[in-house]
Amino acid sequence: MRECSYSKCNVPDVSCYMGENVPSKCKYWQEGAGASSDSGGTRSAGTEALFPWSGTAMGTGELAFLTSRGEARLIAIAGAHNAGKTTLLAAWYQLIGRSGSISGNPFAGSFTLEGWEAVGHNLRWQGNRPSFPPHTSSGAGRAPGMLHLSHRQSDGELCDVLFADSPGEWFQRWAVDKDAQDAEGARWLATRASSFLITADCEVLAGDKRGPARSALINLIRRIGTERGNRPVALVWTKADIQISDTMRNAIREAARLVMPDIVEFCTSVEGFEQGSVKVSGADSMRAVLNWSVAAPSRGFEVRAPQLSDGDPFFNYGNA
Repeated sequence: MRECSYSKCNVPDVSCYMGENVPSKCKYWQEGAGASSDSGGTRSAGTEALFPWSGTAMGTGELAFLTSRGEARLIAIAGAHNAGKTTLLAAWYQLIGRSGSISGNPFAGSFTLEGWEAVGHNLRWQGNRPSFPPHTSSGAGRAPGMLHLSHRQSDGELCDVLFADSPGEWFQRWAVDKDAQDAEGARWLATRASSFLITADCEVLAGDKRGPARSALINLIRRIGTERGNRPVALVWTKADIQISDTMRNAIREAARLVMPDIVEFCTSVEGFEQGSVKVSGADSMRAVLNWSVAAPSRGFEVRAPQLSDGDPFFNYGNA
């Protein structure tokens, strides 16, 4: 049952959408009091200040307080259903929990630890065989749930990173039709992401449905190549312990380099695998993608320091 009558407000899970310190001061909260009493439901007094986050994956309404302290990086993980996107997140959570660091920098906090735990606990040994995280439901959402991490960089600055945990169905529809009505979440990400990870599922590309899977992946690569601008993109071969043919790999690789010559590639798996004659551990392969994702992107322009040419800063701020 909703506690507040305003459709965009999620009190008491997070703070008041209208900006009141305590919900009871908000007119929408007060309007909801009558409906609540009529239905016989229990309702808090609304006199306690609430945190602007819940601990679960963040929605767009919870980003304001985070972005107010600095620019946060948003990583879009695109790929088909069951391509291993959520498993990447789960593996990163386990790696960070074990080492206490992100790309060599100390872990500095998260506003979504409950959300990380929801995807990461499946890979943890709990007396039985670990399993993969469940499929991320497409539902009716128009923006993805976002998992947050922050780390302290070598210069002492705090760096916030958001990872979008989005369903594959969004990207499959968006790759075919940019303006598809049910691809709003993919468009939201494509507009705002700092960088992209495209997952290529080796298991499917080696199986009976490899033809349609290759076509769908190439469509997605071309769409992101058109929309990304100058933002960095990585092609991640997931489940790399499963071998695919050189013909298949080269066809996808050539399609990617045709539209994104600077695209980088990674191979990942939860199992160890061989890459050429080199044995790669599953943890190292996951860590390499995480390190690339959190690396600072190029801004593409130089931020010019303000200069003063006389004694009045009001008229001279920003003059060359």
